Amino acid sequence: MNKKRNMWIGLVFLMVLFAGLTVQAEENQDGSENYKIGVAVYSQDSQEMMMFMNYYRDYIEAGFPVQFYFSNAIETAEQEQAFIEALKEVGAKGVISFCGYELADTVKLCEENEMYYILGSTAISDEVYEAVKGNPWFLGSIGPNPDSLYEVGCDMAEFFIEKDARSFVIMTGAASSGYVAHATRVKGMLETLEEKCGLVLEEEADVLAVTTENVTLSSEDGSVSVILCPGATEGGDGLANLQEAFAKGNCDALMSAFHASTYLDKIAEKEAEQGSNIMVGAIDSFTEANFEAIKAKDAFGNASIDYVQGKYGSMAGPAFAMMYNAITGHPEANSEDGNAVRLYQEFWKATSREEYIELYGYTTGIYENAYSCEDLMQVIKVFNDDTTPEKLKELTEACTVEDVKARIMG
Repeated sequence: MNKKRNMWIGLVFLMVLFAGLTVQAEENQDGSENYKIGVAVYSQDSQEMMMFMNYYRDYIEAGFPVQFYFSNAIETAEQEQAFIEALKEVGAKGVISFCGYELADTVKLCEENEMYYILGSTAISDEVYEAVKGNPWFLGSIGPNPDSLYEVGCDMAEFFIEKDARSFVIMTGAASSGYVAHATRVKGMLETLEEKCGLVLEEEADVLAVTTENVTLSSEDGSVSVILCPGATEGGDGLANLQEAFAKGNCDALMSAFHASTYLDKIAEKEAEQGSNIMVGAIDSFTEANFEAIKAKDAFGNASIDYVQGKYGSMAGPAFAMMYNAITGHPEANSEDGNAVRLYQEFWKATSREEYIELYGYTTGIYENAYSCEDLMQVIKVFNDDTTPEKLKELTEACTVEDVKARIMG
């Protein structure tokens, strides 16, 4: 282990120890066992990560005898593995990861340290899965259905076409850096605009989606225009590319393959300049930032964000249930054949202020939550001896708005 990694482990260890010591002492006064679980996050500043962290910290900890230890920003496999080693020092039994870098090596390290590992909201390829599925310390992955990545892009484009948008800006995010999810969403947007509006694609949609510089497209008659803007909006070229796109003319709708809440001020400036509303859509998450943006009104009296499709905080509940089964000695409640499982969930969609507020309430409520403590207890062996891997799968994949309302109304 090199000097840099040793230093990182030391810093992580201090962070983990300091974060959990006081709370743990209070919770253990009754003598009950308090299970320690690490949560590897790619950034504590990410709205998506805050959403999942709040669900674990504010909701799950109140319902189960557990203490979560959250990492600082993890950007490499080395950092994630250092976090795992630091967790071992404080007696953590497992790691719920929202990273998953170099999975085979990371799972091997967990095996060496006798710690369970699960990917909390990440899908993995067949190749990666085959390499690690037989390791009993790897519980599996729960993540968005990869088959729906294309469809969410199509769906958002159709929504704004129906709203009579004809001039579009598409924020492609990390597609240009090889992030397949963003690229696939953009492909869906482009091919829908091609089919529904006659947009002329000068190259294949797959190629256009990963462009590294702005690209302008139009329909043959010029009635529809699209500007592709690549790059991250925090620490990348995204905002500069957006300003360049806005300088070319008016915009009816901005469609983002990722979030939009951090650059709404730029959109508002363009609205003021052109004297008309810009409809905004994001394939993001049901975050607090989007909640505040949707409640607020822009200069034209409209919501700052008109369309959101994405994850919600309590989607991370089933990953916790699987981890709890494992650390309490019942991994058989997760898998019938002993191999790691791959389970999939679908995004939620809100197309109005009222709809977003309603759905957001289901993700943050103490008594009415999309995956409540009571729901999770039904698939945790120590609380329900009759549970099975099939029941766990059914609960995990019963993630639509209709499914959640049915559970809540119960």
